[in-house]
Amino acid sequence: MRLPYWLLNSDELQELFIDTEANDHNQRNVFKEAVVKSKKEHFDGDEGRKEKIHFDSPLRFEIGEVLQFVRDKDTERVPSATAGKDKAGPLNGQLTNFVSRFENKLSDRRLDFLLGDEARDMTFEEILKSLIGYGDDKSNVTIIDLSGVSFDVLSITVSLISRILFEYGYYYKRLRIEENQDVNEINDVPLLLVYEEAHKYVPNNDAAKYRASRESIERIAKEGRKYGVTLMLASQRPSEISETIFSQCNNFLALRLTNPADQNYVKRLLPDTMGDLIDRMPTLRAGESLLIGDAVVLPSVVQVDMCDPTPASTDIPYWQLWQEQWHDLDINKIKKTWGRQ
Repeated sequence: MRLPYWLLNSDELQELFIDTEANDHNQRNVFKEAVVKSKKEHFDGDEGRKEKIHFDSPLRFEIGEVLQFVRDKDTERVPSATAGKDKAGPLNGQLTNFVSRFENKLSDRRLDFLLGDEARDMTFEEILKSLIGYGDDKSNVTIIDLSGVSFDVLSITVSLISRILFEYGYYYKRLRIEENQDVNEINDVPLLLVYEEAHKYVPNNDAAKYRASRESIERIAKEGRKYGVTLMLASQRPSEISETIFSQCNNFLALRLTNPADQNYVKRLLPDTMGDLIDRMPTLRAGESLLIGDAVVLPSVVQVDMCDPTPASTDIPYWQLWQEQWHDLDINKIKKTWGRQ
């Protein structure tokens, strides 16, 4: 996966590079000035548009130039009233922690998918094609594996992908209407975004580290249908998911749940007369599910067909494996794989 940092909006950029808890206005102001300056320097359009470039303009910029700008401000010397002498600039020494944090981000190999040269040099067209399945081989399903993404940038990554796909639907609808006022479908290439382990991205709390992904996904939940972009959430802990998201969902498939908090959460979705269905949830067999919503006249217990081929998600047979002889492990290879992260 490659996602260029220059596609991040102002909130995502600040969350990535600035210590939000420090609430340092100097960091924010210098960082904003540096990003806008770099965007203008690399813009090759007409001068009229150049003057309108702002922090959120989706334009290329050089992150190395931004870092150097911050360094210069941290070591700046300005002329003093005394002839032939200078003095420390207004921000001299006040951005040292910011510079250190900035440098650590750029040297972190786990962030190469976002800050590396290959990601930087990708075009917007390449990114959009890869996300919606229009790459070298057209594909109905695009799987984005975030398992290796550092937790520090997981929310930002999910936010960026979600925002790009939402805005694709918005601008594609505008294009279709501009070209043909009589189109029947607002989007003839609609998308369904499936968020596995959704409680990691849209938890039911207001922590700053989840803000970016929450805002992007909640926007899709509230507005995405009219642009042909819809979502599905999959989670083993429904009680931990944002209630704003759940309020926008039309259908629910609840498989076996044993946690009382999760059972009560599902129970609130049912009519009072159907509450006894919840009693069956801890005993549902593999593939059995409680279906609630617009898809059925009444809440029902249904059997979900097994996938073919079946996913590689079978529980590990611990008891069987622990009875076998010791298996050989190549610790050196494990170390090398570990070290590539």
